[in-house]
Amino acid sequence: MIGLLCLDLGTSSAKTALFDLEGRRLAGASAPYPTLSTSDGGVEQEPEDWIRAARTVIARSTPPGVDIEALCLTGQMQDLILEGDHGAARPAIIYSDQRAAREAREIREDLAHKSIDWDAHCGNRQDATSCAAMFRRLARTDPDAIDRTRALTFGPAGHLAHRLGAGAWCDPTTASALGLLDAAARAWSPDVVRAAGIDPGLLPTLTSGPGQVVGSTNADARELIGLDAGVPIVLAPGDAGTATIGVTGLDTDRDHVSLGTSGWIAGIHRHEEGPDTTGGSPDGPSQHEASHHLALGDGQLRISAVLSAGAAAAWAREAFLRGMGSFIADQRLEHRAHEHGRGPTGLLFVPALAGERYPVRDDGMRAALMGLDARMDAVDLYAGVLEGVAFALSHALKDTSSRMETGAQKSVDTTAPMTVVGGGAASAPWRRILADVFDRPIHLPRGAGASSEAEAQLEATLIGAAIAGAEAVRLDHRITPLAEREGEVLFPDSSAAAAYAELRPAHRALYDAAARIGTMGR
Repeated sequence: MIGLLCLDLGTSSAKTALFDLEGRRLAGASAPYPTLSTSDGGVEQEPEDWIRAARTVIARSTPPGVDIEALCLTGQMQDLILEGDHGAARPAIIYSDQRAAREAREIREDLAHKSIDWDAHCGNRQDATSCAAMFRRLARTDPDAIDRTRALTFGPAGHLAHRLGAGAWCDPTTASALGLLDAAARAWSPDVVRAAGIDPGLLPTLTSGPGQVVGSTNADARELIGLDAGVPIVLAPGDAGTATIGVTGLDTDRDHVSLGTSGWIAGIHRHEEGPDTTGGSPDGPSQHEASHHLALGDGQLRISAVLSAGAAAAWAREAFLRGMGSFIADQRLEHRAHEHGRGPTGLLFVPALAGERYPVRDDGMRAALMGLDARMDAVDLYAGVLEGVAFALSHALKDTSSRMETGAQKSVDTTAPMTVVGGGAASAPWRRILADVFDRPIHLPRGAGASSEAEAQLEATLIGAAIAGAEAVRLDHRITPLAEREGEVLFPDSSAAAAYAELRPAHRALYDAAARIGTMGR
């Protein structure tokens, strides 16, 4: 039997899945690794911990009698790994590290002297988490490690491929998040590379397509991760890309929604449409058509991410429903809908409990709840919070529809079901709210809502890595994304959808007031 071994080296653990060419999951495992956080905002991991975890999960996922056709790698993006002669030259700096704020300002100023807007040039908002800024900081604080560096990689997947003898590679999805890529040219930016102080010879080669065979496992593979030499290595897109492929495949203009701790609308769109990364004034929030623009195949992955989705629902259950579990809370929502029918609660909630990324980007913004009525009870408040998350996400759909209607591209089919994944997808009342707010049918793939948020995301990411790997190796396969699988579809109620549509502009306007409130006391 032929199998594709998919490995996701994520933020906190390594996960594997072994798929056959019919898309059946034959085996899988996970193993954690630690993260070191420091008081000055540092976040680091030891690459050797990634290797040990990979070896553990691969041993649990390779039953006898299965020929591994390819090792398909994906994982967390926007990390800085300095590759030395024998492994990493120092611990990896992880994407959430905040220590390079000074260096980010310096790079921005250096580029401004050349009339280059760093955000627009790279296609995404840049800050202390940019790998360009991280490297410039290391050049100042740890020059010995820079001297020991022979190549750079930007995620655990790239590091493992390098350790297995494939050389230094980076997929374009990951590269788009680094602050080093010229978004228009889809190539490393000489100007940013120079401003960061990086020797261009250290930069990895960019892959092409949604996945590429970058080499084969070397003679060290058996000791490193327990695989024989000669297994093709496919570098799939970073986890944001593979998760999208795992939900909707490689089709363009087919958005999906995720309801995890955070939430997002994501989809692959045609690359001809340039990203809008214009920001507001330095004193106020900046508005974006999406919070992230990432290269993916021949298209562009647009992600409109709301920082608090499931986190907002969990907060509301604790604050309003005395810590009630989600299952009982859903029963209360079903009873409310039976009494009042479908439609708006009358509340407008901005779910910015800890800053926001979309529809505005403002780390200082805080949540707002408007429209309280003395007749409302705790379940009304909880329903209003779920509506607020749905409204926040719906602004991305409105932006997408407007772009497609005014451009020459194919129009988004607003009658097609939109697939939902993540832990929050298990809530039927919340899915009905999404259907009415989006005015779109909502599709829950079978089994996707029954698992935890982490398991649902894991499934999509590993399925996406399998699809990317099978395509890269040119296998005849029947591995299908979640959107093409059977499941439950909830349809919008026309009167409820119309009522929500009338409220959407007011919800969007509430962000301006919430932003001003968020500045108080700073």
